[in-house]
Amino acid sequence: MSEPIRPAPTAAPRRRYLTILFSDLSDSTGIASRLEAEDYSDLLARLREVYHRVVADHGGTITQISGDGMLAIFGYPEASEVDGRRATEAALALHDRVASLDGGESLQLHSGIHSGLVLLDEGDEVRGRFELLGSATNIASRLCGLAQPGQILVSEATLGPERHLFEASGRSYLNLKGKEEPVATLTISGRAAARSRYAASVRAGLTPFVGRQTELDRLITGLDEALAGGSRFIEIEGPAGVGKTRLAEELLGVAIARGCRVCRGECDAAAEPLQPFLQIARSIFGIDRPMPPDEAIRQVEASLVEIDPGLNEHLPALARLLSLERDRPPAGEDNVAAMRAVLEGLGRREPLALFVDDWHLADDASREMLAALGDLGRPLFALLTARPEGGDGRMADFDILPLAPFSPDETAEAVARLLPSPDPFVVAEIGESSGGNALFIEELCHSIADGRRGEGPHGGSPWLDILIESRFSRLPDPQKQLVRKAAVIGTVIPAWLLEAITGHGERDPLVGDLAEQDFIFSGEREGTLRFKHGLARDAIYHSVGLHERRALHLEIAAALRSRGREFGEEEPHEALAYHYGAGEDWEATAHHAELAGDRALAASALDRAQAQYKAALAALDRLPTSNEITYRWGRIAQRFGRAGVFDPSRDQLAVFERAVEIALLRGDEAAFAWAQYWLGYIYYGLGEPDAAIRHWQRALEAATAVSDARLVVETRMALGQGHAAACDYEAALPLLDEAIQVKRRHRSPNRAPITLAYSLSCKAFALGDMGRFAEAYACFEEAMEAISGIRHEGEVSVLNHYAVVRLWHGQPEEAARLAGEGAKVAERVRSHYSHAMSRAIIAYSSWLILPDPEAVTSLSEATAWLEARDRGQYRSLNHGWLAEVMVAGGRVAEARAHAARALTRARKRDRLGEAMAMRAMARASAALGWGNDADRYIERALEAAAARRSPHELAASRLCQGEIALAAGDQPLAEAALGEAILGFAELRMDRQLERVTELARGDIRPNR
Repeated sequence: MSEPIRPAPTAAPRRRYLTILFSDLSDSTGIASRLEAEDYSDLLARLREVYHRVVADHGGTITQISGDGMLAIFGYPEASEVDGRRATEAALALHDRVASLDGGESLQLHSGIHSGLVLLDEGDEVRGRFELLGSATNIASRLCGLAQPGQILVSEATLGPERHLFEASGRSYLNLKGKEEPVATLTISGRAAARSRYAASVRAGLTPFVGRQTELDRLITGLDEALAGGSRFIEIEGPAGVGKTRLAEELLGVAIARGCRVCRGECDAAAEPLQPFLQIARSIFGIDRPMPPDEAIRQVEASLVEIDPGLNEHLPALARLLSLERDRPPAGEDNVAAMRAVLEGLGRREPLALFVDDWHLADDASREMLAALGDLGRPLFALLTARPEGGDGRMADFDILPLAPFSPDETAEAVARLLPSPDPFVVAEIGESSGGNALFIEELCHSIADGRRGEGPHGGSPWLDILIESRFSRLPDPQKQLVRKAAVIGTVIPAWLLEAITGHGERDPLVGDLAEQDFIFSGEREGTLRFKHGLARDAIYHSVGLHERRALHLEIAAALRSRGREFGEEEPHEALAYHYGAGEDWEATAHHAELAGDRALAASALDRAQAQYKAALAALDRLPTSNEITYRWGRIAQRFGRAGVFDPSRDQLAVFERAVEIALLRGDEAAFAWAQYWLGYIYYGLGEPDAAIRHWQRALEAATAVSDARLVVETRMALGQGHAAACDYEAALPLLDEAIQVKRRHRSPNRAPITLAYSLSCKAFALGDMGRFAEAYACFEEAMEAISGIRHEGEVSVLNHYAVVRLWHGQPEEAARLAGEGAKVAERVRSHYSHAMSRAIIAYSSWLILPDPEAVTSLSEATAWLEARDRGQYRSLNHGWLAEVMVAGGRVAEARAHAARALTRARKRDRLGEAMAMRAMARASAALGWGNDADRYIERALEAAAARRSPHELAASRLCQGEIALAAGDQPLAEAALGEAILGFAELRMDRQLERVTELARGDIRPNR
C-alpha cells in the first residue's frame, strides 16, 4: 500500500515589521462591462506585468494578485529604513504606468499604504505567496478602499520624516473599523522638489540645535585651519538618528558666514557610482534639473569658462561623467582629474566646504575621488557623516569626531524645544524610550504633539519600528537570538539573568559587540546591561513570536525566583508580576503584583502602585470565581484607592463600581461601605464634590450599620473635605474640626499623620477663602510640621493649598515658592494631577509678579493637560486665572472661553474661579464698550463672592467695580466701590491691594482697563 502524499513542511509563521501596499484598478467593474472578455483579459495581463516590474524595481515583493488588485510588501526578505519611501515611490510609479496603458479606457489605480507588525506565513495558490495577519494589513487595505480613483493614501506614521520627500495634502484623520484612534493619513500626489534628506529637512524646517557645543567648536577649529591654508577632512561618526546631519548643518552655516562655497552630496547603497560627486558637479554647473543633453553641455561649458577658461579641456570627461555623452564610459583617472581641476579652480576664487552625508555607504570610486582631493593646494574643508559600521569607509587622514547620544539634560532641552513646557513625566518617558537619540526624540515629540502615541507597540510610530528592524536584521543570527531574549527580559537586563537565559555573560564577545551595534550597553548599575533605546527594546520584543515569548517569560520568572532562594535576596515582585503576567500564570501574577503594589505605595510611588494593583485585579479576574478570590479582589481594590486618591482618573471609577456590585452580591455591608468610600474620593479628586458627597453619605450609613468606627471617622472627615471643595464652609468646618480632634488624639509615632495634615490643610484652605488668614496659616504650619521629612504624596496637596491661600492674600512670591516645592514633591511621587496644579500656580504667580508670555503659555498648557485628562478638582481656579491674563493681554475671545469654562465648573460646585472670571469679563466689557455688560458681570462676581463668604473676593470685585466706574467718569459709584474695597483690604491686611485702592481713590494713579 502506497504512503499518503504529505504536504511539504513550511516555515513557522514569524513576526515582521513590513510596509504594505494595496493597489486596485478603479472602476474595474465598469471597464470589464465595456470591454470584450478577451480585451479585458489582455488588459489584466498587461496590468499584472506592470505590477511585477514596478514593484520589483522598487525593492518590493508581490504576495498576491487577485483580479485587478495587488498586495505587495516592502521589507522582505531584508528590512530597510526606507521601506515606506520605496512603497510610496512604487505607488506613484504604478499610477503613472497604468495611466499610460492603452486599453481603450482611461485607467486609474487607487492605493493604500501602511506599515506595522504582521504575522508572515507561507501562503498557497489561494492565499498568495504569503499570508499576512495583523491590523497593519487591514489598515492598508482600508486605506486603499477609501482612496478615490488616482489617489494614494499613506498613513503619516509610515513615512516619518521622509514625508517631506513627497508632495502631500494636509493631514487628515480617518476613523477605521477596529482602530480606537483615528489614523493620520496623507494623500500623496507626487515627488517633492526635495530629492535628498537634507533638502527635505530644509523644506520641513530644521529642528532646533541643542547641545553639541563642544563638538561644534571642534568642527569650527577644523574649518578655521582649512581657511588658513591646506585641507581638513573630518568625519562625524555616530549611529542612525543621533544628530550627525543636524550638527553638520550648524557648521555649514558657520562656513557660509565665513565666505565658503558649500557643495553637498549624499551616498546611497542603491545609487549610481560616484553619486555624491555627481550631485556636487550638477549643482556647480547648474544642471540639477531636467534639460536636454545639448543644453546641459552648453551649461557646463559656460560654467567652466566662468570658473577658469583653462578648464575647458576637461569638458569631454565631465560630459561623459555626467552621462551627457553615452558613447563610452569615462575612465576613472579622467573623472578624478576633471573634478579635481574644477574644485581647484573654484578654490582659487573662494574657500570650499564639501559635505557628504552617509559616507559609510560610499562606493569605491567615491572614496578614490575624495582621497585625490587631499592635497588640492587650496583651502578645502571636507565634512562627512557616517555610521560606525566598520568597512573601508574611513580614510587614514580623516579626523573622526564621535557623536554620543544626548545627555539627560540635553534630552530635556530638546523635548522642551519641540514640546513647549512638557511635564517632567513626559520628558522622562521620552528619554527612556529614545536613549538620547535625537531622531527618536523628534519623532516621539511629533507623535505626542499630533496625538499619535498609540500607533506603534511602544507608542512611537511604524516608521521607527521599521528603522529599528532594518538595523536589527543586519545582526548575525546568534546575536539576533540573544537580543530577542534580552528584549523579553526588559530594558534593563541583569547580567546574571542574561547569562542564565542565553548562556552568554556580560564579558562574552557576542554581548560586547552589541554596544558597537548600538543595541545593548553596560547599565548604570554594576552588573546590569541595558538597551540603548527603549524604543529598540519594545520593537524587538513585539517581533518575538507569542508562544516563544510566553515560554521565555516563565523561564525568566523561574530564574528570578531561583536566584532569590539561592542568595537569600528579596524577591523582585514587580519583575515577577510582569513576567508571570506575560507568561499567563495568573495566580502568580496576582500574588506578586499585589506585593509590588504594596512596596510602591510604601515608597509613595503612586503611578507604579496603581499599575501593580490594577495588574493584580486583572489577574484575579482571569481566575475561577470563588469567595477567596472576591475577598482578595476587594482588599486589593481598597489599596488601589489609597494609591489613586492623590492622582485620580476617571478610569478608576470602574474598579470601585465593580467593588460595589461584588459587595452587594455577597451581601457584604462592610465591603459595600469601603467601596462607596473610595468612589467618593475618586469623584472628589475629579472635581465633582456633589457626587463625592453622595457616595460618602452612603458609605457613612453602611459603616454605621456595621459599627465600623474607623470608617465612620474617615467618612465624616471626607465629608468635611467634600463640603470644603464645594465651598460650603458652614457644613465643612465642624466636620473637619471633629476629624482633626480625633486624629490629634490618636496620633501614633509609628505612622505618618497624613490624614491629620490633609484635614488641617482643607480647613486652612476654607479659612483662607473666608479671609481668616492668621488662623489659616496656623493650620498650615501644623500640617507642614506633621508631615515634615516623611516624603509622602500628601505633602504636595498641602503645599498647593497653602500656595493658593497666599495668592488670595496677595503674596504671589510666597505662593510661587510653595508651589515650586509642591512641584518637586509631585515629580518625586509621580502625581501628575498635583504637578499640573503646581505648574499652574507657579505660572499665575509669576505673571502677577512680572507679566510675560512664557507664564501665560505655561498656565495654558497646565490647564489644557488637566482638561484633556478630565481632572477637575479646583480647575475653575485655572480658568479664572486664564480669563484674567487673557483680558490683560487683549485676547478677549480666549478670555471668554475660559470664563465660560469657569462657569461650567461652578455649576459642578467648583466655584473658586467664578468671581475672578466675572471680573475679567467686566473689565473686557468696559474696555470694549459692551453696553451694560460690565455692570452685569460685576454683579455676578459679587454674588459668587458672597455665596462663598469670601471677603477677599468681595474686596477684589469692589476694586474692579471702582476702577471701571472711574474710567467711565461715574464718580459716586467709584467712591462707594473703592471705599468698600479699602475697608475690605484693610480688615484682611492685604497691604498691596490696600495701597493700590487708596492711590486710586486719591487719584494718584489711573485705573486699569
